[in-house]
Amino acid sequence: MVNILVPTDFSQLSKSALKYAIKIANRLGGNVTVLHVMTTTRVFRVSSMLEKIRSFDFDPAESAEKELEVMIKTLSEQYKSSKPIRYEVVKGAYFPSTLLREARKLRSGLVVMGTRGATGLTKAVLGSNTNSVIEVSHIPVLAVPEKADFKGFRNVVYACDLQNLREELEMLIRYIEKFGSTIHLIHIVPPGAPVDVVEEKIQQVINEFSYKNIITLVLVDSNVSTALDNYVEVSKADVLAMFTHEISFFEKVFDRSMTRKMAFHSKVPLLAFRQTRSDRGL
Repeated sequence: MVNILVPTDFSQLSKSALKYAIKIANRLGGNVTVLHVMTTTRVFRVSSMLEKIRSFDFDPAESAEKELEVMIKTLSEQYKSSKPIRYEVVKGAYFPSTLLREARKLRSGLVVMGTRGATGLTKAVLGSNTNSVIEVSHIPVLAVPEKADFKGFRNVVYACDLQNLREELEMLIRYIEKFGSTIHLIHIVPPGAPVDVVEEKIQQVINEFSYKNIITLVLVDSNVSTALDNYVEVSKADVLAMFTHEISFFEKVFDRSMTRKMAFHSKVPLLAFRQTRSDRGL
């Protein structure tokens, strides 16, 4: 039974991610655990503020736990959670490592986080906790846009670079087969590439799998992200699945991971994997 971990900072964005996670858990009969991480890296020594805190005997962790309890009660009733939602407040020096430490303890199979589109300078300044987690997480991360609403994963667009197709496809199928999803396996090549050779290579791998709901398509385009955006829209995708690697085709094309780049502006949820054998399917 899957345990879905949802970090929250009490923002509307994180509440939207929690709503999405509850609906997934209801469909799979899984559990949801909500985590609030109190980072301890920066301590601002403002004497007047410290005196005020001491005078009121203020406990930030206790306050966060109470706020978390109220939020959980409201959302679980609103979205009819089929199982009680667990919650926890933890402290850590760095958000991603603290989150993943707790994910290991809970044996979580999926991390669900909110993401908001950003461009240019905003993107550089934002830093995005979601993107930071995608970069290091051993557990698949589902980055959910604020207005996304879970209605199942009927169409899953899987953007691949063919470097580890067999292993990636095996991992992806474990996560989405319970939804009866159709996988749209998309590979993008630059103009002039031998499309027929690429298609044959993909089909040889596809034939090894018993999962038959797979559509393959090789697109010719010099702009990878634009081509993906267009296909996601045309196919009415419910989720975009991508894998991060230490060195990949996408890394060579862009100055940042293509997967993390897509997390910023994808209009549908992004299911991001790292290529490891330890990941556990839903």
